[in-house]
Amino acid sequence: MAHELTGIERQLVLRYLIDGNAPITVSPVQKPVPGGAVCSDSSRIFPVAVRSDQMTVLEQGIILLKDPGDGVRQFVGTDVRVQFYFNRLGLYFVTKLTHTSSGLALVVPSAILRVTDVKAKKKHDMSAVLYYETDRRSGGMRIDCDFSDDYPLFVTPKWGDIPERDAAQASGYARRFGNDGFLIPVCRYLVHTEPETAALQGTLRAPVVLYLDKERIVFGADTPSLRLRDGGEYALKLGIPLAKPLRTREVYVTCLVSGVFASDDATKSCAVCTYTSIKEEDARFLSDMMRT
Repeated sequence: MAHELTGIERQLVLRYLIDGNAPITVSPVQKPVPGGAVCSDSSRIFPVAVRSDQMTVLEQGIILLKDPGDGVRQFVGTDVRVQFYFNRLGLYFVTKLTHTSSGLALVVPSAILRVTDVKAKKKHDMSAVLYYETDRRSGGMRIDCDFSDDYPLFVTPKWGDIPERDAAQASGYARRFGNDGFLIPVCRYLVHTEPETAALQGTLRAPVVLYLDKERIVFGADTPSLRLRDGGEYALKLGIPLAKPLRTREVYVTCLVSGVFASDDATKSCAVCTYTSIKEEDARFLSDMMRT
């Protein structure tokens, strides 16, 4: 259940916004439809970041946006979710984005709520665990990676997977990074995905596996959470479900981070890891998976 701020807390937060201390993200509100499902014409649109220098917050609790870009303008006339941090605490409110004589405006409502981390994670049959050494005393550590339905594995990426509205920016990344097929998810991730607001600022999130084949694996994360060093070598264990029920094939490799790519605003990063050792039969297995 969402926790609403008290009146005094709301006044403190409003003063914090007025003083220009907090950038925000704006995203469309997904509306329920019959049958209990949730959908939105903008369900494929990710939160749009607005810097603090692009806002003026009036004493009346009205946020005026200055040249926020087309990403925000597309939400005019609709209910939006506005998220930000106050003393590292994730907060949000829902309001309507309107067009006024002074430009685009958001009215801060009476209800400001805390972001909660109670969203259940969807279980994926795949698993990927990265192992790395820290120092001789602490030994090694592990990173349990995540997966996203937006980035299906063992499917050849296509530039057509990137929406037309993002094509220009993605092409800009491609000109800088290259046009190899495995870089398509990199460009798409850096264009599409804004870091999700956590309940507590600074929370590290698991990197997401964006691409996998017999030669490499690609990860994406918000920049603080991408704990993979360019040129670093790591051990990796993959768990891949087989056709037979309750059967999983484990593939062990070592991999070298051959490239780290960052978004223009430095909030998101991707790491391309090339295998330095893999059993021949495992390479054949992964190659066969790409053809299925």
